[in-house]
Amino acid sequence: MMFRLNDKIALVTGAARGLGAACARALAGQGALVAAGDVDFDEVSRLAEELGPAVRPYKVDVSDVGQLHKLVEEVVADLSRIDILVNNAGICPRLPFEESTEEDWEHVMGVNARSQYFLTQAVCPIMRRQGGGRIINVASTAGRTGTFANASIYSGTKGAVVMFTKSIAREVAEWGILVNCIAPGVMDTDLMADLPEEKVRAICDQIPLKRLGRPDEVAAFIAFMASDECSYATGATFDVNGGWIML
Repeated sequence: MMFRLNDKIALVTGAARGLGAACARALAGQGALVAAGDVDFDEVSRLAEELGPAVRPYKVDVSDVGQLHKLVEEVVADLSRIDILVNNAGICPRLPFEESTEEDWEHVMGVNARSQYFLTQAVCPIMRRQGGGRIINVASTAGRTGTFANASIYSGTKGAVVMFTKSIAREVAEWGILVNCIAPGVMDTDLMADLPEEKVRAICDQIPLKRLGRPDEVAAFIAFMASDECSYATGATFDVNGGWIML
C-alpha cells in the first residue's frame, strides 16, 4: 500500500539543503504541506520556489530556544496545526577532543540536541490538542557507536537524541504522539564535501552496500515514519546506513 500524507502539516528544520531539503521534497511529494525552517532563509526560500505552494519557508536559528517557540507560533498561525515534526537541523564540525572548547560544546549541543528537545517540547501541546502526531528526530550512526574520530561532541549530541527520544516517547504515547528516531549512516551531502576522495573510498569499503547513502533514500524512510502506516512504533531508532552498523 502506498502511504499518503494528504492534509498533513509537517515542520522540518534544517530544510535548506541535504537531508532536510530531501525531507521537504519527500513529504510534499506524499501530499503534506511543509513548513521548511532554516537559518539560511535565502536558500530555503529557493527550495520553496522550486517546490511550489506545498512548501513554505521560515527563518529560524534552532540554537535559540526563543526562536523555536516563535517558529511554532508562526507555523500554527499560518497553517492552523502541526501534524509532523522532523527535527533535522544539525552541524558536524571536525573537533579533536583535546582541542575542543566550552564554546564548541555549547554550539554543537545547542544546534544538534537542545534544539530537538525544546522544539519537541513546544510542539507536543499542539499535537496533544489535535489528538496525536508524529515526531521524527534525526540522529546518526555516530550517536549509536561513536563512529568517527574528531567528532566526540557531535557523537555525544546524537547519542543524547537517541536517548531522549526513548524517554519522551514513553511520556507522550498516551496522547497519540509517536516519537521515533532515525540514525542515518554516511550520506552524500555537503557534510562530506571536505573529505578527501581516498577517505570516502575507505568509508565505502566498510559499508556492505559499498556506497554512500543518498538523502532521498533516508527522506523516503522518514516519510514512512510520518505516515499513518507507521502506527505501532514509538521510542524506536531506525538505522539506515547500508548495513555499516547493525545493532
